[in-house]
Amino acid sequence: SDDIKEIVGVMRYILPLSDIKLLKEMKDKDQFEFIINFWSGNDPDTTTESNELLIEFKNRVKYVNLNFSDIERGWKSDKGRIYIIYGKPEKEEMYSSQSDGVYEIWTYPSGMKFTFLDRNRFGNFILIKQSL
Repeated sequence: SDDIKEIVGVMRYILPLSDIKLLKEMKDKDQFEFIINFWSGNDPDTTTESNELLIEFKNRVKYVNLNFSDIERGWKSDKGRIYIIYGKPEKEEMYSSQSDGVYEIWTYPSGMKFTFLDRNRFGNFILIKQSL
């Protein structure tokens, strides 16, 4: 994206709060420079031309925007945030409750579980539980 607000919005999932506060006080040009420097400093393999970590991050953002968007962009959704931070879950379970709505549980190899609920059955899942 070329939209600095969107870039900063997505970066809040991976940057410390102190960096986010700094970014919000900067002009657009300085924000772009800060983010470019962040990715340059977090290149896992400087012997290659590409930054593999940045590529993975971009792919996750693209995936959530394609798959979890409703009224808002997918990266703003609870499922989008978790996917961007942790990646694709190892296991996805879905079940329905007559009174509550549709539940979706994501499990990761670390044992972390995230439970989402779509109360209205419109695809708007909210995070209701996170556990180890």
